[in-house]
Order: sequence, then structure tokens, then C-alpha cells
Amino acid sequence: MALYQPQSGSILVDGTDTRSIDPADLRHAIGYVPQNLVLFSGSVRDNLQIGTRGVDDAAMLKAAGMAGLLDIVSRHPKGFDMPVGERGESLSGGQRQTVALARALVTDPPILVLDEPTHAMDHSAEERLKARMLDDMRDKTIIITHRESLLSVVNTLVVVDGGKVVAAGPKDAVVKALSEGKIRMAR
Repeated sequence: MALYQPQSGSILVDGTDTRSIDPADLRHAIGYVPQNLVLFSGSVRDNLQIGTRGVDDAAMLKAAGMAGLLDIVSRHPKGFDMPVGERGESLSGGQRQTVALARALVTDPPILVLDEPTHAMDHSAEERLKARMLDDMRDKTIIITHRESLLSVVNTLVVVDGGKVVAAGPKDAVVKALSEGKIRMAR
């Protein structure tokens, strides 16, 4: 998102240093779900459309379907006009995460960054999200997590310890090296 610049090295997106990309363009190309997400007072619809230009109902329905939000709004009499309350207080933690995920997906960004995307979800909600990720989001998603259960949806694994990359590569090879003690953690 270019909220912070690297202290050394560079971050490349499709081979281009992010410092040479207009931050507004970069942020428009990235759907982001932070670990400590923020919802705004208003409806689910308001929260999906905030900060976007020209989101139509079809895009909103597609994003809601991919995020699992259709399951939630279809059970409420107001549907997408369902109130979320200040900071999402009328929703459960898992529902708030689902709204935030749909908001990140509504513009169909080429890159999706999910920071602990299932930490407030129950097991069945996490499993449904993982299935949708395998079907619809796998090739454009970066997942930041401590949950081993999310490894089933990744191709490449990067292990960071003490702020340093200690392993990176195909998931199966990295997991094997970790289990065999071949990767030294930073200390």
C-alpha cells in the first residue's frame, strides 16, 4: 500500500518499484483487509461503497458473493441496507471481517492483501472462505497470518521472524524444511 517505505531494498509490483508508482494508483490496485478493521456507521451498502467510484449493484453482488456476505445480508430483512452500527458494533467479529473483505473485493483489484482475514471467524466460516479463495482469489491474494489452517490456500510461503525473511519458496518445500529444522529463525 506504500504506507511505509522500505528501509532497504525495494518492493516490486509486476517488476516496478512501488516508489515509482503514484500512491493513489497503487492503492487503487490493492484491496486491503487490515487485521484491525474499521467499519463505519451506516448500512452494509454504505460500507461497501465508501471510497469507491461508481460501484454498481452487479459489482457489489459479486464481491458480496465472493466474501460470503450474501449469506449474511440475505437473512436480514433490510438486506444490503442492514445497519452495521458505529465501528460495526451491531455485527459479530466474523461478520465485520466479511463486510471488510467484500469492501476490498468490490472494485475487483488485481492484488488482494489480507492480514489475519479469519481471526474472528468461526471454523465453518473460515472453511467457506478458504473454498472461495481457492476458486476465485488464489492467484492475486497475499495472506498474512499465524494460522496454519490458511496454508491450504497458498502456493508460496514466506516466513518472517524477528522482522526478517527466514524462508521463502513453494509452500510444500518451506513447510518440509521447517518441520525438518532446516530453517534457522532470526533471533
